Amino acid sequence: MGTWKHERLSQEFVRYIDQGVVELSKRLKEEPQLRSQMESVIHEQLSRSQMEAHDIEQGLSILTGPDIAQAVVASLRLLDTHEEIEELRDAGYDEQTVQFLRYLVARYGPVFKAYRRRVHYPLGWHKCSFAVTKPEFGGPYLNMKVMRNDDTSLVLEDDTESMVRLINLMLGALEQVGDHSSIAEETVQEFVERTQKLITHSVESTMGGSKGTEH
Repeated sequence: MGTWKHERLSQEFVRYIDQGVVELSKRLKEEPQLRSQMESVIHEQLSRSQMEAHDIEQGLSILTGPDIAQAVVASLRLLDTHEEIEELRDAGYDEQTVQFLRYLVARYGPVFKAYRRRVHYPLGWHKCSFAVTKPEFGGPYLNMKVMRNDDTSLVLEDDTESMVRLINLMLGALEQVGDHSSIAEETVQEFVERTQKLITHSVESTMGGSKGTEH
């Protein structure tokens, strides 16, 4: 593992997959057919109704050994973006091996993650969409559709004031949970910026755009 500027991947993750990726590079050069064999194992496991992470890892372990299996499954579970995989290449790993991991993650990663969400967190959500309805009379309505991990959809449609009240209630619930350390800094920053815009626009609309004067 080389030294590189890692902005997205943790050192712990790269250390976890390091031995497996290095070993995979050697095996792919010696056994070109290993690519299709590994893909067949992953595809077979994903086609099963009761698939779990250890099923894929167990199948790959029989074929490749535990280190490669561990690296591949960790990549399927945790890698989400093109930039993250680019950092693996920047870490000094063989480019052809990184490209193979990129292909596996692109083809099987989303399916694998979606299945795990449905099995382990069926009441969680994975998709949310919005639309604004402007009736002939009255103010606009916000239509919000939330898709649960079990593919059940929840649709809400109400005016702006009611939606803001709902957000306030949700914030109150989050305060009671008290799990602030689990919230990403970027999420908080984005929330602060959007909230400030909402406050500013609301105050300007309510007060006719007048601004106080400091003395």
